[in-house]
This record gives sequence, structure tokens and C-alpha cells, in this order.
Amino acid sequence: MVTVTDIFGPQPPGIDLSDNETPRINAAVIALYTIAVIAVLLRFIARTRVQKVGLGIDDWLIAMCLIPLTALLAATILAGKSGLGKHVWSGTLEDVVNMRKILFAYIFIYLVLLPLIKISIILLYRRIFGMNWMMWVCLSLSIGYAACCTIAFICACQPLSYFYTQFVHPSGGKCRINLYGFYIGNAVSNVFTDVITLLVPIPIVSRLQIRTMQKILVSGIFLLGGFVTIASIVRIYYMTFLAKDPDITWVMGNVYLWSTIEPCIGILCACLPTLNALLRRTTTLLFGSKAERLFGSLSLSASRKKRRNGARGKIHSFQQLDGYGGSRTDPQVQLRPEDEIVLTTVSAHSDPNTYNKETDSVKLANGSAPFAIRVKHDFDWKEEHP
Repeated sequence: MVTVTDIFGPQPPGIDLSDNETPRINAAVIALYTIAVIAVLLRFIARTRVQKVGLGIDDWLIAMCLIPLTALLAATILAGKSGLGKHVWSGTLEDVVNMRKILFAYIFIYLVLLPLIKISIILLYRRIFGMNWMMWVCLSLSIGYAACCTIAFICACQPLSYFYTQFVHPSGGKCRINLYGFYIGNAVSNVFTDVITLLVPIPIVSRLQIRTMQKILVSGIFLLGGFVTIASIVRIYYMTFLAKDPDITWVMGNVYLWSTIEPCIGILCACLPTLNALLRRTTTLLFGSKAERLFGSLSLSASRKKRRNGARGKIHSFQQLDGYGGSRTDPQVQLRPEDEIVLTTVSAHSDPNTYNKETDSVKLANGSAPFAIRVKHDFDWKEEHP
């Protein structure tokens, strides 16, 4: 009868078989999973209760990501019951086979979940900025990543079950590709698509006609997704131990951990840009007008720059509606409702003949000019008296 020692060699000296990382792994993944779920719930509240707009496809897609994420969480906990986070010599060969079965399912779920998160982020970019060629590239890379890695993994072992039976029946099949190479290649490709997706909005924000500090603040919101890249790199680091350490159940503990943390952080970062309206509402309720003025000074909608010159200077804010003359700024002017980060102050209604084209519109307060384009121009007028 084949034993663990026959497959993985004798137990190295200095190893304590009572070591158990399973509770730490379970606690970490449950905590991050909970944060990801809360982030999605807050996103829905921000969109429906604060902004009072309909949910977009990006919102529904990020919510759908919670289904495979829940499956990853369950797989991680089940793997812990089969020896994950413990030394391989403390269990049986059956435990190793069961853990590999769970890993087999885990990889397929992971290869679906990560691209879904990226696609949701790209669709969020599309809703805020509009679609451009770089977003199409990212969309193609995300779909291509999922398709290529899934096909490669399906073809990795013949038969498929040899992936987890190879330790019990070494002659029962073969692996066409090096599985360690597949893990590393998959992880590196994922980091590459992470970085590309992360950088997409930066050139767009840099071209906006806003103050430099505002550009930095908005770019910083999107660059928070860099934490996903950090998690991916940490995951690759722990994967490198698979090449030289026979204690696979112990080494795979950290691989499972960071493979589950990564999509949790991804979902959190995908929701952060949409929570601006909720944060503004909450801080205003808690801290009153001071918080409102603070957000107003940082918001992209407050792009007018006020200049004062003692008591003699006067500042006037005007708006001009093309064809309607000028008037003092209406404090009730609405912004484009789906613009969480308040990037635009332009609203439009399309011609009836272009009803099938996508537009962003806000109805004028007085109901006039239903098919006109309304552009809000803000400028400062300063008078000085000798």
C-alpha cells in the first residue's frame, strides 16, 4: 500500500506535526469575504438610495462575482478539513487526494471569477468615461486570459482525474504540461492584466480640465486597485515554494489564502469609486456643513476657482445656457446621476431619430428644450474699484 512517505519522502527533521495554519487561513478569508460582501451592499445603497439611479450592468456583474467568491471561500474551508495548512506527513494519502480534488474545482472557479471582476471594472470605466480603444484591449485581454487558461488547464492532464489521482495511481495517466509552470504563467498573466486595467483611467483623468490636486485625488481612487496587484505578487511568491518543497499541504495553505484574498480585494477596489456619493452623504450627516464644504473643495464638480482680494473684490458665478442667455448659477442644477465621481457637469437630450444611441441625460428643471444640449459654463468675474 502506497503511503505519504513513499510519495513525498521521509519527514524532515525539525518539523512539528502538530503545527496547524488552518484556523488562521479560515479567519483571514472569512474576514476579507465579509468586507467584500459589505462593499457590494454599500455600492447598491449608494446607487439606489443616495444617487437614486438604476443599477448598471457593472453593478449587477460585481454582485454576481459574489457567487464564485462564495464558492472559493467554501473550497478553502473544505480544503482545511483535508489537511490544508498542515504538514503532509500528519495526514494520509487520501487527505492529499481530497485536497487536490478541491484544488481542481478551485482553479476553474478562480479562472472565471478574476476576469469577471476585471470586466466589471472596465464597464464601470465605460459608464464614467465612455468606451475607448484601451478599454477594448483590456476587455479582450480579460476574456482571452479566462479562455486560454481554462483550455490549458483542461488539457493539462490526461485523463482530467489524473490531476488528483496521480499520487495514488502514478501510472494511471500523464500530465501534458508542467503544472508548476502553469501556475506561475497564470499568475504572471493575471498581474499583467491587473496593471493594464489599473492604468486605463489615468490618461483620461490627466486630460480633464481640472486642478492638479483634483486629478491626483481621482487617480488615487482608481489606483487603490494596486492592492490587488500586491496580493497577486504575494501569491506568486508563495507559489515558488511548490517547486522545491514536498510538504504540499503546508505550502498550499498560503497559496489558497492569497488566491482567495486577491478577488476579495478586487471586489472591494471595484466598489470604492462608486461609494463617493454615500461617503459624502454620511459625513455631511455626521459633521454637517464643514464636511460638505470639504467635499465641495475636493469634488470635481467644484472646479470653479474663487479668488478674493480683500473687501474690495467681488466674485460672481454665472451659468450660460446656449440660446437662453445668462443667469446666476442655479444651486439646484443636477449632475449626471450615474457619475459617482462627479466628473461631468454636461447634460444632453438626444434627437428622437437617435433614440437607439446611448446618451446621458438630465431633464431641465423647467421642462424646456427637451431635445437641446445644455452646457453649464462656470467662470469667475472679479471687480476691483480704485
